[in-house]
Amino acid sequence: MAVHYWDGSTDGDWATAANWTAALPVADGEVIFDGRQVAVIPVTGMTDGGSVSDSGHANAATLDLLHFKSTYTGGIASAALPCITSPDKLVIEGSGTYHISCGKTSQVTDTSIPITIINNKDAIVYLYSNSNSATNLSEFTDVYLLAGTLYIAWNTVELDVGCYVKNLYIAPTNNSPGNTTVDIDKDCFDELNDVPTNIFMQNGTVTCDTQLGTVNMYAGTFTYGDSASAETVLDITRLNLHSGIFTWQPNEAAATITTAYLFGGTLDGSGTTNAGNGKVITTCYLFSGATLDMANNRGDITLTNLYRIGGDLTIDKNAKVAVTYNQP
Repeated sequence: MAVHYWDGSTDGDWATAANWTAALPVADGEVIFDGRQVAVIPVTGMTDGGSVSDSGHANAATLDLLHFKSTYTGGIASAALPCITSPDKLVIEGSGTYHISCGKTSQVTDTSIPITIINNKDAIVYLYSNSNSATNLSEFTDVYLLAGTLYIAWNTVELDVGCYVKNLYIAPTNNSPGNTTVDIDKDCFDELNDVPTNIFMQNGTVTCDTQLGTVNMYAGTFTYGDSASAETVLDITRLNLHSGIFTWQPNEAAATITTAYLFGGTLDGSGTTNAGNGKVITTCYLFSGATLDMANNRGDITLTNLYRIGGDLTIDKNAKVAVTYNQP
């Protein structure tokens, strides 16, 4: 396989051959950005033309690797002109701001980036799907955030589609919550198959405004529901909360948590202030050391089934609770 290093000696155009140490990147090649050029970054040539010499988005030009090394500080592209690409592996270890769109200019088939690794606390990364509809899907299959700020973004520039990440793993370096921050925009789910994102969170900070599948949270702060983004579905299939604060405030839409296992930490629904939207926890298992706070002074949160093994439950005054003992 060919290895292509960004030199940037001519201009900021990806499609200029003189900007690379070898020839222009082609299918199955490896593209590397390192400290040899950080002043001139690619800003054009990554979204136009569809030729095999562009950023790997053409039908015949899927890269094996797109790697921004720790010595690279330039970032890449912009929100208006993101880097449209579909490598087998995307690794961001450099600092700067990165705008990466999974897909191809000629989006006639589904596309994926199987592995994405982000590991620099000074990196700001925006991920977009070039296609996410009933026809085609561009997905980031597994995204590992070890350090940095990650935006799973709604693409408003050209496509008006949400970015789909199938599995998001948040595992901050040294388990330091300050090393990882995530913001998930509206409608960031698989529209082709109607499948939401799964999140495995060791620590850090997350703000989310889209439906989710399974959430495994071990520490940190998670805010679910962002009033700045109008969403229509804010459902969670399963929440496994071991520690940390999960703030449930689906103010822009009706919301259901189908199953919640509260092993520790706090599920805080006290901030759900929009009485016009239904809020339902279908089944909750509450264990010692965990807290379920439903006291939003409105009495409009429905808890259908509660299995209390221990833990604390806070509800509004004058609420009526029916209790059945000796349940499995």
